[in-house]
Amino acid sequence: MTNKYNGSAIGLFTPIRVERVAEKIADQLKKLISDGVVKVGDRLPPERELAEQMGVSRASVREALQQLEMQGMLEIVHGGGSVVRNITGQEIRKTIELFLERDPKRVLELAELRAFMEAWAAREAARHRTDHELEVIRGYLEEMERDFEKGQIRYDVDFKYHTEIAAATHNTIYLHLIDNIYSLINYSIQVHREEVFTGRGDQEAILNHHRNIYNAIRDGNPDAAETAMKEHLAFVVQEFKRKFFPD
Repeated sequence: MTNKYNGSAIGLFTPIRVERVAEKIADQLKKLISDGVVKVGDRLPPERELAEQMGVSRASVREALQQLEMQGMLEIVHGGGSVVRNITGQEIRKTIELFLERDPKRVLELAELRAFMEAWAAREAARHRTDHELEVIRGYLEEMERDFEKGQIRYDVDFKYHTEIAAATHNTIYLHLIDNIYSLINYSIQVHREEVFTGRGDQEAILNHHRNIYNAIRDGNPDAAETAMKEHLAFVVQEFKRKFFPD
């Protein structure tokens, strides 16, 4: 029988690449980070545990983690595993902080930017939040309610409330982008809480805003969530202007 492929098969086939185990491990970890299953700041399990779960050697896991560290996706903490880093640039925050520090105009600009971003985030959170995420948001709201009853202000609880809403969007790129400026937003919230909204009436208004946002996210109502967040941050911008730019 004549082999009809003789001489005609040259160039039809390409070499098959044998993928290294470490690259497969790195790809799996990158997919988890990309999908938002593992978020910025999350700590990965120890090498031994990863190796056992994936059925590979610790040496392959170590090589994969080193690859991701070189790519800027992980920070290997000696003796403490690996932490997911922000993929959108590590130096942006430091530069902006120099402009923001104790400059009311820049803090106002950040509050105006938040009004745009976080209205969208509240809308997406109402669509995509999980029961667990809703429980965490509710927990921070309850802390704010207890603080109000005690006459106490803890801006970090306010900050955590907003960051959990961001996480509930399940938008990975947004989470990495927002992480770059959330330390700035944390500073912004601190200024608002300690220098602007110091009166009992203002604190009650802020608390009611947070209740309205939570209720809309709980009810899965994107329009109401977006509106509630817009109203909250419009109030923040308005009062900040009144305090620092009265004319």
